[in-house]
Amino acid sequence: MLSSGTAANISAPAYRIEVITLILYHAGEMGSFFLLEPPYQSALEDIKNLYPQLIISQNIVTDPAWIQCQDLMPASDDLLAKYYYSHESRWQNANLTVFITNEAGT
Repeated sequence: MLSSGTAANISAPAYRIEVITLILYHAGEMGSFFLLEPPYQSALEDIKNLYPQLIISQNIVTDPAWIQCQDLMPASDDLLAKYYYSHESRWQNANLTVFITNEAGT
């Protein structure tokens, strides 16, 4: 069980979490990288401070060519699969790999 950072928990074994986030790059959409990256970073810093035994990496999958949700969603499954399998050894070293997207399908 994970709890906030106390002397006993700091020496606990690390638990590695890889987060893969599919996100739009342009600020024209409410779920864009420029709007969501600051709160994501803040959350990661909070988790690092509260749970030092967690090692969390945020992996952003984006491209300036994706302007709107309609551009991204038809290719999203293939894009995530390509990214995942091109970095497969990284995920094998993680205890948990999480996929996050803030986009809605059409």
